[in-house]
Amino acid sequence: MIIEYGTPAFKEEWLDYVQQDPVHPSIPLDIRIKGTRTILAYLDTEDGEPHAIIGIKLGDKLPQNMEFILSDDDATEVVDDNYMFAIFYSIFKLEHSTLKGAGAIAIKEAKQHYRNKGMKRFFTLSPIPSLRKDFKYIPAERAIKKYLNAGTGSVSKFHLSNGATIHAIHYNADMSPQRIFESWGIMVNYDYCDYL
Repeated sequence: MIIEYGTPAFKEEWLDYVQQDPVHPSIPLDIRIKGTRTILAYLDTEDGEPHAIIGIKLGDKLPQNMEFILSDDDATEVVDDNYMFAIFYSIFKLEHSTLKGAGAIAIKEAKQHYRNKGMKRFFTLSPIPSLRKDFKYIPAERAIKKYLNAGTGSVSKFHLSNGATIHAIHYNADMSPQRIFESWGIMVNYDYCDYL
């Protein structure tokens, strides 16, 4: 079951789980729940406890960089019925969870949650943490796609094994020190539109 921040069922103490985010640990909590960004908690119906957290950006265009994810430029232009894209920018299983496949289940249920609101386009904006470790120089787009399609690295393996496809590669997409160190700032949109 997916519970969205701001709904009566979302418990305020669940916001503390955001501190466990290994994907974007430096994004402040107040930014994650501002404008067209929100947090989803995936709860297992058996124990009623959160097992995964998803950071979402809703909007009318597909983000190509983290600057857009963190921007509120589109917040006043988009209303609930006009959202075209749900972007999963952070998905992580909680440290206490022993539920197998919690992240994969969370994505599937998050998609259904937004499908019920009439949305049909679901993507990620994801890092490539192992890229710089495996390439000496900034690789061409074709080489990156080949590298990702081989399931190299935990992020690509996770998304591709859960039915996503590579939609686009973006250079200079995250210029934070962490991403420059890991991947020269290169990020990926994975496409979940055709996956139930």
